[in-house]
Amino acid sequence: MQVGRRSFLAGLTAPILLGSSGCTTSRLLADGDRTPLVRTRYGPVVGKIDQGSLAFKGIPYGAPTSGRGRFMPPSPPQPWDTPFRAFDYGPMAPQTDPQEALESVAADARESEDCLTLNVWTPALDDNRKRPVMVWLHGGGLWRLSSAGDSQAGAHLAAHSDVVMVSPNHRLNVLAHAYLDEYDPAFAGSSSAGMLDLVLALEWVRDNIEEFGGDPDNVTIFGQSGGGQKVSFLMAMPAAAGLFHKAIIQSGPAPLALEKPYGRELSARLLTLLDIPTNRVRDIQEVPLAAIMRAYYQIFEEVGGFGVMGVIQDFAPVVDDVALPQHPFWNGASPLSRDIPLMIGCTRTEMTEYFLASNPDAAKRDFATVTAQLEPIFGTQAPAVVAHYRVTHPQASPWEVDALIRSDWPTRLFTQRIADEQVKLGGAPVWMYRMDWETTARDGLLMSPHAIDIPFVLDTVGTEPVEPGQLGEQQRMMQQMNSAWVSFARNGNPQNKYIPPWQPYNSASRPTMIFNLHSHMANDPDGSDLAFLKKDLANLEVVAGGVTNPLEREKSL
Repeated sequence: MQVGRRSFLAGLTAPILLGSSGCTTSRLLADGDRTPLVRTRYGPVVGKIDQGSLAFKGIPYGAPTSGRGRFMPPSPPQPWDTPFRAFDYGPMAPQTDPQEALESVAADARESEDCLTLNVWTPALDDNRKRPVMVWLHGGGLWRLSSAGDSQAGAHLAAHSDVVMVSPNHRLNVLAHAYLDEYDPAFAGSSSAGMLDLVLALEWVRDNIEEFGGDPDNVTIFGQSGGGQKVSFLMAMPAAAGLFHKAIIQSGPAPLALEKPYGRELSARLLTLLDIPTNRVRDIQEVPLAAIMRAYYQIFEEVGGFGVMGVIQDFAPVVDDVALPQHPFWNGASPLSRDIPLMIGCTRTEMTEYFLASNPDAAKRDFATVTAQLEPIFGTQAPAVVAHYRVTHPQASPWEVDALIRSDWPTRLFTQRIADEQVKLGGAPVWMYRMDWETTARDGLLMSPHAIDIPFVLDTVGTEPVEPGQLGEQQRMMQQMNSAWVSFARNGNPQNKYIPPWQPYNSASRPTMIFNLHSHMANDPDGSDLAFLKKDLANLEVVAGGVTNPLEREKSL
């Protein structure tokens, strides 16, 4: 007999409901907190009231991934009996360069290989409701950050929109994506270990979320930047099939993974730096973590670090015929996700903040300098690319032209590629958007930068500084975008009363919702720009190591 479904501490039977009247019932613990308890499949967890919602932070969903668990598929946690105090975020995955940590007293001590925890926010318990579940996958590429932080907390989303939000931590960088399969079959799928962590988190949602007032049959995965890349990969992973029902990719399209030769090259370099023979690859599970992270950062520097954001060149999932049988979208969308409604989009000028950070005088450049600095991406075609954008955007400054090019390549181009491939399946609808609202930060130079839309979606406007005079505008953007995301999570359609009619995407007219203070639909906005870039696509680096034609791959097998 199952005990304690949607239950609280000892004998409470009335529901906890949060709203204008506050919490109607709870149990006082020794510290005086009004603290709800939920019995998960693995053990009881106690949470806290958080801005109108009930928050449960740092819940273990997986066993330790250090030692013999390193580079291996995750496994469920050991059950516990004593109520777990889910009051704080769990540790983030290791991501600090040990060399830099030695030089900085600000190094984060909350990093741990044993990082498989997740957070849950719900508006109520024990009220016999099944709410949409929105699983937020954090950004930071595939190598850094975590689910913690006020700007991506789920308290407001749960309290104001009557949904349950979940956000997991998981393994990152080399610990998540080292391709060791060919050295030892015990490491099969190791290049997708971090993604398999997310599969385990989704299995936890399936098995436990009903206890938190959520509907396990209505789960949306969504994420921005690296979170969007993770959504892309999950849509092509057999292990994730059936664990989610809708997907949203925000400013993080990943139509491509790495292929085996490049994955092998990265892992061979890792083993060399660690002085591990290829016939003793299991020794890597006993190497001090600091040595692995130092080797990782040396490789990261050798391959060019960030490179072109959006073009994967670091440790990442490999098309390995095990965990990831195909590129997510490059040679066609996976039939696994044929019936998954997809919403996908980006901001108008994705890279402005990052480029200004490394080039403080970037806005003062002339067109000749802009062209020269685009040559590492476009080679001899850089002058033609700049000339095209000057024609299609005649009022744009050199800074804006550069910003548009760096946003289109590759983010908007990859976004369009994914949408086009997904609609070819002829299944669930695709919804395309672009976020054009501009911030006045940095004297307006940022325009519509990467990540500006996170608080609009998660209902967290005000958790970070807002430019003078723009609070009302941000709240207007939040009203539109948050409503669209929540509506999509409810029924697969983002339509809501705050935006004009939104037509599903098709590859002929490419209807796109342009989010702004006065949002509107546009067919194939700035489509000639993407069409121009696609003409030379075969000569551009779309992923490190290149892409093998599927027919050539079949011949080589």
